[in-house]
Amino acid sequence: MSTQPSDHDLWQAFVEAKREMHRCQAEFYQHAHDRPKVLKAALAGGAGAWDQGAALDFLAALSADGPALLPELVGWSTSHDWALAARQAIVQIPRDQLLPLLEPLIMDQLDSADDDEYRRFAELLAHIEAWELLGRLVARALTTDNPHIREVAVDFTESYGPMWISKPNP
Repeated sequence: MSTQPSDHDLWQAFVEAKREMHRCQAEFYQHAHDRPKVLKAALAGGAGAWDQGAALDFLAALSADGPALLPELVGWSTSHDWALAARQAIVQIPRDQLLPLLEPLIMDQLDSADDDEYRRFAELLAHIEAWELLGRLVARALTTDNPHIREVAVDFTESYGPMWISKPNP
């Protein structure tokens, strides 16, 4: 008859697994010959959920490859499954690199975006505090014929408008 491990033993096994994960993460970071290629393949639609999640976690922890993979990360930021993980990876990219790369990736997609994509893009921009770009997205949403897209504009103006709308000086 086997005995169940104690809570302490279970915890220690978890701690050891995390330690091993970080060791492997550092090994991949330091010694992989083409990290962006491997990560891009892991983020591809045909890759499994474990590969996708591991790639997003890796990029959230170590952002050096984030700029090269920003198109993939923006794509995942509009998904229902990985939106938060993608945002957490995107926010780690240094702002001076991120904002110039991000603007065309989002603004060029708005003509064909539906209301859900508008909302996901707005959520991403709010998450990373890209207020000027969020203001531009909202202004664009207000010009559409789609009432659901205009609703996104209203929602984000109510929640975040003061972040981009200039106030007169007293």
